Amino acid sequence: MTDSDPAPDPAPHARPSMGERLLFAIPSALIYGVILYLMLWQGTDTMLPFIAGLIFMPMAIAGTASVLADPRGEGRLWRHIKIGWICIGLFTLLSFAVLHEGGICAVMAAPFFCGASALGSWLSFLCLRKLRSRSAVSCVIALPLLGLPGMPDAPAPPLEGQVRSVVEIAAPPSAVWANTVAIADIRPEERIWTFSHNVVGVPRPIDARLAGQGVGAVRHLRWTRGVTFEEVVTGWQQDRALAWTFRFGPGAIPQAVEGHVKVDSPYLKLTGGDYRLSPLPGGRTRLVLTTHYRIATPINAYCDLWGHIFLEDFHGAVLHVIKARSEAAALTAGNGVS
Repeated sequence: MTDSDPAPDPAPHARPSMGERLLFAIPSALIYGVILYLMLWQGTDTMLPFIAGLIFMPMAIAGTASVLADPRGEGRLWRHIKIGWICIGLFTLLSFAVLHEGGICAVMAAPFFCGASALGSWLSFLCLRKLRSRSAVSCVIALPLLGLPGMPDAPAPPLEGQVRSVVEIAAPPSAVWANTVAIADIRPEERIWTFSHNVVGVPRPIDARLAGQGVGAVRHLRWTRGVTFEEVVTGWQQDRALAWTFRFGPGAIPQAVEGHVKVDSPYLKLTGGDYRLSPLPGGRTRLVLTTHYRIATPINAYCDLWGHIFLEDFHGAVLHVIKARSEAAALTAGNGVS
């Protein structure tokens, strides 16, 4: 090269790779998600804000990730959706580890989060690919803030429901009654596997002690993870029936267990329960456990589905203990062992 030769053009600036953009996009989307969570849910007594929280928030998280990971909309739609789902999955883990969210909320919200995240990714992709407008994506990102005024102040129309479980026990009603009115110190080996307890992490029943006899007596219940509440007896027929209403005091369900599912609130209330014992031929007993509840949310049918799952698992766990203890007591009595 001589002094008269023209200087070579500077090398064009290399655009960041998708991997490099993801290193910035995913943390940014998570930070924005945490900010939205704190604005929408933390410190409130409401359930999941349906519009702003369950729908718009995951859309906004996915939209943030899309515009930062692929600002020109050059990738495929499926890639955008997968990036959004990765962010939602990481956000859920973060809510467990840092925000101390409970498993019940996370499991119930998961279908909405996945669907809304995919919708947010799709809308953001269209804005970037078709409209060539990043500012349009900002509308998707701001949706949770726009949805706040639309959050209903009053509960939705209530739905009354119940869960009824039946078990037949090889023991007379007197033996079953003795192991039903009080269920003390449930041991780990007496517990059965359930989806609610083993997968979701719902607290397990571990103790139920009776104070008093007849109507007005109180059953004091303890569950794992510090859950405590009372059942006030409203119906008592020796060896035949026991009915009660629930009483939840302050701190009955610790915030660390479940901050947004309150079982004595305008949107969810356990209204009562009962055991019914019916004698069967051969010294057997049919035991029926029923729990009554009322829900009032914009998604009553969906919450009712989960309510059945959680209550059926609880019923199954308790009835298993009653059956095993009653049959063991009947066997011991039949063998003449005092």
